[in-house]
Amino acid sequence: MSNTIENILEERKRRGEAPSGEEEGKFFSVLLGEGLQESFLELRFRNGLKSCFSYSDLTWFNFDPDSGTLDLEFGEFLVTLTGRRLGERLFHAIKSKRAAWVKEADSDFEDHEANEIYIAGIAITPPEGFGEEETAE
Repeated sequence: MSNTIENILEERKRRGEAPSGEEEGKFFSVLLGEGLQESFLELRFRNGLKSCFSYSDLTWFNFDPDSGTLDLEFGEFLVTLTGRRLGERLFHAIKSKRAAWVKEADSDFEDHEANEIYIAGIAITPPEGFGEEETAE
């Protein structure tokens, strides 16, 4: 069976089709290959914190080119990415559930043309009342 898989991959390579895998940039990662989709979008913060949101909870998202923001609503949580060129490849990768992770910049010095996409910041806005303790009467 492994010989059959190797033959298929070799044939795809010969035809110039991308093999299954992942393409990583400095600020994002996108799955490559037919039929590949992520279950979660991982958010990587400059302080080392990582959070994941399920793509099945993504109900709405919007790119605003004037403000350079990409807003994603996961259930009642709003995730806002701020940066440059977020409405092109990254928007499409999220739409097709192929974005594996996004990472915010460590500093403003990373905002230059050598980086296809630049993510200045990631903000998570929880629903109103989230984390508040219930008061006993």
